[in-house]
Amino acid sequence: MTRVSHAPRARFRRTAMAFALLAIAAVQTASAQDGTDRDDRFTLRLSAFNPGADLRVGVEGEASDGIDTVTFSDAASLDTGDDWRPRGSLGFRIGDRHSIGASYYDYENNDRWSFGGGVLDPGEPGDAVQLPVADAKGRISFAMASVHYEYAVVATPALEWGLGIGATHVNLEAIADVAWGATDEIEAGTATFREEIDGWSPAIHTRLTWRPADRWRVDFEAQYLDANWGDFIDDDGHFERAGIVLEYQVTERLGVHVGYDWFRLKIRDRFTGGYTLPPEAGTGPVDYTADADARLRVHGPLAGLTCRF
Repeated sequence: MTRVSHAPRARFRRTAMAFALLAIAAVQTASAQDGTDRDDRFTLRLSAFNPGADLRVGVEGEASDGIDTVTFSDAASLDTGDDWRPRGSLGFRIGDRHSIGASYYDYENNDRWSFGGGVLDPGEPGDAVQLPVADAKGRISFAMASVHYEYAVVATPALEWGLGIGATHVNLEAIADVAWGATDEIEAGTATFREEIDGWSPAIHTRLTWRPADRWRVDFEAQYLDANWGDFIDDDGHFERAGIVLEYQVTERLGVHVGYDWFRLKIRDRFTGGYTLPPEAGTGPVDYTADADARLRVHGPLAGLTCRF
């Protein structure tokens, strides 16, 4: 009969137990040094967000027929109303310095705009053009969901500062139905414009938490992503977000909070083209190069409940 030695298996068990004891000791030591001494692992914040938004679209460039060159620029801004929207964030602390966070919020607004017409006069006699009266109705919707890992570079009872990296998904949709009347030069008509951006991107994250007293907490968060990092959009652009929350713990597990959130999406694109004027214009083909940029900014106050368990 052959006897099987269990000495290697026993040594493996003893070694594993030794590493486990060392890991527990290291965690307890780090906890004692940091002084966090918190037993809340999950943090859930449910808020009502009251954002307003403004959208700005601009274009600037130059056109040339090979002899003369002219520059042009124009911009339009649109301010939309505010409406209460739900918002949520979740935090999971997996260690004294390690945590996972996730958040979601959106914005949606339906509005109508009117343009009273007018006259476009380039300054030359007989070249003035009457612009028609136009009415438009549209919808702007924006939704963002993100998840990130964070490491607390500084971790003390009164102050924490963390850096993180994660992924952010953004959906932006703008739809406008426009109808205009007739003038001597322009026929009446309608048109529908629709633009949608949907994609994800890696993002960097930072958080600063200050606990000035036992029941009070102030959180500041910021995020940034570049449009070239993921499949967000093909154009140049970036997304920035910043928010601050003041929280008061009513009980050990329940708190109330108020705050303010702000984010901005900027997109920039360059396009080129050309067109041929009628022969009576007395000039050759015209080539143009232009830069178009769009900026969506959403910001507003928030308030809600915080659960810790």
